[in-house]
Amino acid sequence: MSQMRVAVSGAGGRGRYLARAFDNHPATRLVAVSDPAEGALGLAREEFGDRAQYFASQEEMLDRVGCDIGVVASWDPAHKDNAVAFLGRDVHVFLEKPMAQTIDDCDAILRAWEGSAGCLMVGLELRYCTLCQEMRRLLDAGEIGSVKLGMAVDNVSVGGQYYYHNNRRRKDFIRSLMLEKGTHTLDLMNWFIGSDPVRAFGEGGLDVFGGDEPDDKRCRDCDEKDTCPYYRDVSGFVMDYGEQLKQAQDGCVWAREIDVDDNSVITVRYANGAKMTYTECHFTPDYNRHFTLIGDRGRMYGFYNNEQEFLIRVEKRHATKVDEYHPPRRTGGHGGGDPAILEAFVQSALAGEHTCSGAVDARNSAAIAIAAAQSCETNQAVDIPTFSFA
Repeated sequence: MSQMRVAVSGAGGRGRYLARAFDNHPATRLVAVSDPAEGALGLAREEFGDRAQYFASQEEMLDRVGCDIGVVASWDPAHKDNAVAFLGRDVHVFLEKPMAQTIDDCDAILRAWEGSAGCLMVGLELRYCTLCQEMRRLLDAGEIGSVKLGMAVDNVSVGGQYYYHNNRRRKDFIRSLMLEKGTHTLDLMNWFIGSDPVRAFGEGGLDVFGGDEPDDKRCRDCDEKDTCPYYRDVSGFVMDYGEQLKQAQDGCVWAREIDVDDNSVITVRYANGAKMTYTECHFTPDYNRHFTLIGDRGRMYGFYNNEQEFLIRVEKRHATKVDEYHPPRRTGGHGGGDPAILEAFVQSALAGEHTCSGAVDARNSAAIAIAAAQSCETNQAVDIPTFSFA
């Protein structure tokens, strides 16, 4: 069987990472990359050479190159248009999270998939790491009964390095870090609780980053770069999944234009009556995730970090024993989730399936973040509309 042809929209660090992963898979090969940024496209050309064709626009790429798989790894504001364009060509689509920046745009992607012939998968790869797979297995086995309460925490020690040097520090670009970063954890909580979110209330704050520095101030020119804990070396910055950003932005984290909250606390109600709280902080000393689920028969706690020091504790009501589980490690970024989700997607594409595994849940995780951001600004609870296919 010939290899499936892959076209990638977005040649930033994550886009090149995914392009490389698909190009290295025995069933797929990279044929084209598009990006309106000349610098990013140049880095892709430097890495992949004559194996692919390069375009400044996705439209031109689709008009000139045939593909079986479309990968959307562009900046978040372009996700909807890029995904819908691929789906309109009846190709299989792998879409980086978050799904989109408005609920209507998420729904438009799902409608486009509904009218297409391919499969759609959103890159929420933490579902595929061994910790979360084991937690789901224990929930399915009824270890803590029906989940009534959930609590999740994202500790993001790298928040200053990842987000406040670049466009992600502005609401007009990413809306909120709950959407940009938190959708991983929100998706997992939706999956664990097993119901649709119907309402969110949030409170946030910009309590550490931002300030009075000029918006055009850069780390490379700063007199305090030798002592500033948030100094960013533009010669090469390595993300937590191993990708080196060769053109990393290095704006000052104390700039005036910064308006994206660096911490938030939200509550969510679900259609089945369950409730969940989510806390996100971008100036903690540690980088990890904590999950607590309380059911009518017991409680489950899960711990995740990139070092894969995974831990699950299960405590039953009216019992003194605590069961501990240490799910095995896997190679690859996001706790082994990166290669696992790619393999699941490729197998669906090879089978020619018209599926959207996890895509409605991806929509719901984005919807929580979008509603919570609105709630933070209005100090009012925000209803979340449910989605259903025609």
